[in-house]
Amino acid sequence: MFLFNGVIPAQTPERFSRPLDEIAEKNFKKYNSFSDYIPDYSNLSFTNYNISRDSFPQNEPSVKISKKNPLRVVAAYRDFSAGVNPANRRVGYSYSADGGVTWSANKLLDSTLIPGYPRNSDPVVAVDTAGNFYISVVTIGQNLALAVYKSTDGGVTFPNAYMVANNGTEDKEWMETDFTPGSPYYNNLYISWTRFSGNAGIKLTKSVNSGVNWTNAVDVADPSSQGQGSDLAIGLDGEIYVTWVGGTASLDYIYFDKSTDGGNSFGTDRIIQQGNTPFIPITSSGITFPSIDTDVSGGAFNGNIYLVWCDATNGDPDIFLTKSTNRGVNWTAPLRVNNDPVGNNKLQCWPWIAVSDSGDIAVLYYDSRNTPNNNIVEAWLAVSNDGGLSFKNSVLSSAPSTTNQPNSAIRFGDYICVDYYGGRIVPVWTDQRTGGFDMECYTAIVNTTVNISQQSNSVPSGFELRQNYPNPFNPETKISYSIPERSFVSLKVFNSIGMEVSALAEQFQNSGNYEVKWSGESYGSGIYFYRLTVTTEGMNTKELAETRKMILLK
Repeated sequence: MFLFNGVIPAQTPERFSRPLDEIAEKNFKKYNSFSDYIPDYSNLSFTNYNISRDSFPQNEPSVKISKKNPLRVVAAYRDFSAGVNPANRRVGYSYSADGGVTWSANKLLDSTLIPGYPRNSDPVVAVDTAGNFYISVVTIGQNLALAVYKSTDGGVTFPNAYMVANNGTEDKEWMETDFTPGSPYYNNLYISWTRFSGNAGIKLTKSVNSGVNWTNAVDVADPSSQGQGSDLAIGLDGEIYVTWVGGTASLDYIYFDKSTDGGNSFGTDRIIQQGNTPFIPITSSGITFPSIDTDVSGGAFNGNIYLVWCDATNGDPDIFLTKSTNRGVNWTAPLRVNNDPVGNNKLQCWPWIAVSDSGDIAVLYYDSRNTPNNNIVEAWLAVSNDGGLSFKNSVLSSAPSTTNQPNSAIRFGDYICVDYYGGRIVPVWTDQRTGGFDMECYTAIVNTTVNISQQSNSVPSGFELRQNYPNPFNPETKISYSIPERSFVSLKVFNSIGMEVSALAEQFQNSGNYEVKWSGESYGSGIYFYRLTVTTEGMNTKELAETRKMILLK
């Protein structure tokens, strides 16, 4: 942990004083081709899917899974189908109705909904407790402002847009919702961003009426702090945790601040980690942002805060994780997430973190370990099931990607994104495997639900959820159920106060009799409930649900 005796070190204004689009104009350069690189992906375990499916560039993707209906997922990205040279920045989006397996055709947000701002950029997807989706954007006119588009139909359309902030040069925003049960700020929407002119610095705004109105900007960063690329997460009592990156020409500082009053005020900035400034050749800005998330699952690591970032402490860019178990007061020493040889001059960058409703961790990042140079990358995923003590790393990409850019206005991007809920990890990244400058938004089909065994494929006479066996149990029990027709099955475990602690199934299943094991090894003794919800397919869609009680005795 780096406190620096409470003094913020002198920083380099040039790196963090302008919007990244301006930096890109200054530092523009083109990148390499695949040359003779022919990778072997014969043993790949993840199916890749091109979400945007467009011959024009799309980049800087964001994604969110609905907690009300985990089958509903929305991804958004910068879209240049309206013009490449000169560049016409717009925002495209797509939705999935099957948990991120297949996606709708690419659509553009209607930029005429914000008069005087004909272009959009830098989208970030969020969703609220009612299942409404939001896409925040940097909207571009005579200046850079912030706006939010809203969908009430699961991401099919975004017919409403609201101005959020227009008091300076607004850029690099991120958006989050308070989903914490019992929080006094439940369902509040928050946006943090960087204001580059006037009263500059990291700011925060909130909406308490589902995105229609937004408060005036509140200062997150102290006047002595610099930086950009903020990300935010919500704690157990509705605390707002914000991180961003600042630094000098040779050192990067990872900042942290928090609000305990629903975003009305923030404390004193702290530098919680530092490392050598990494060289990131795939982005003309040369910056890689930190990402933060919290565990509010009610499980063994409930309340943990996790933060990932990239620095070159080991001589080349690596991904690191730190965590706090006491609401940001203390932080652990950096843990290297990527598992390639230390100091091998390979690139890992652009990490993004998501913590699931079961307390598991997913970190998405770019990696060049299998490629001939650091301008050719693959998407990698690191997953932890032990509270961030260790990670299993897997390559997601089924093909490598160059990082070419057609001109200074259409760089490869600055970030990628992942969400994790209901046993599903949905990563999104910019991918140029189709060649040339055709950047696309890709995902991989990742399902982490517990293995479910089908006991019989005979057609049951009806829907049934049976009592677990043994009961009481320690630490493992079996839950069996029957469904008479193909349905979407959701099987979840809740603690005695109704907080979800484990998602055992979130998937389509054919008719039959099923059994799943649940282990309470990471949980305390007490009463738990398991609930089966079955939604049938077809014209006569119906939903059936049943809940039973079980007792864990240790």
